[in-house]
Amino acid sequence: MALNSTLDLPGLLRSIRQRTVAACLVVLGIGLFGVAPVGAATIEDREFRTSDGVRLHYLEAGEGEPTLLVIPGWLMPAQLFEAQLNTLSAHRRVVVLDPRSQGRSELYAGPHTPLRRALDIREFVDHVGAEHFVLAGWSLGVMEGLDYVERFRPPGLRGLVLIDNSIGEASPPKPRPAPAHTGKVVPRVERMKAFVQGLFERAPPPALLSAAESSALRVPEPVAAELLAKPYPREYYKNAIYHANVPVLYAIRPKFAEQGAALQAHLSTARVALYPDAGHALFVDEAEHFNRDVEGFLGTLN
Repeated sequence: MALNSTLDLPGLLRSIRQRTVAACLVVLGIGLFGVAPVGAATIEDREFRTSDGVRLHYLEAGEGEPTLLVIPGWLMPAQLFEAQLNTLSAHRRVVVLDPRSQGRSELYAGPHTPLRRALDIREFVDHVGAEHFVLAGWSLGVMEGLDYVERFRPPGLRGLVLIDNSIGEASPPKPRPAPAHTGKVVPRVERMKAFVQGLFERAPPPALLSAAESSALRVPEPVAAELLAKPYPREYYKNAIYHANVPVLYAIRPKFAEQGAALQAHLSTARVALYPDAGHALFVDEAEHFNRDVEGFLGTLN
């Protein structure tokens, strides 16, 4: 289903070095993740240090505002958003963060508190120097992005793209049934690989799948658990959206349709885009569809 502003839902080297190998492959018509799209962008690896001295890595392509800043989900790397870096950067700058301890950012031995994660986003925004930006978050990145917005009320924020997570509206989605307990202890490697594979409805390119698995396995288990322990009630995220007072694109699978309807009922500038045939990583499963929806949304912003 295409994005519809009135949808009737009841009511991936260092900061100065370019990715030379990738660029050469693009010239040959071969991407790191398959055949490169015509006009694929040059994606650059960059990094900065946070106020507490941790090195954070990010990917950047394109130029122009509003800048699209992307926060990936739980344990996942910026590399998953290569299709967006390649395509959406044709008209603007796109930057995707490897959050602390994820992807190619530095593993941090200290606590990963919500405040520290929000500070990382604020320092990322300040580092890239975007005067006007749209913040996109996927999965856990929805919650962390909204926490950043609620805490710091960034003046340059022009819109939100919230990708496939609960936003505190309506009733919470029903939890998955717990698997039957067999008494068998499943090794973490198996569990993490199963988790990553479960993000996709269709098998992603092998290099992309490998990057996601490596990122998930790299994060120490106590850190992975800490990242999920958010201290806020559901309403915190809903209120953060309304306090932001900017247009919103909510890109979701049908499990979140009720929340999408409630969002549109309460916020006239909200758009909902449904992906009924995609997995949780819907921006990979249906990259063209997702990119089209985001480009359409960005085109409506001042």
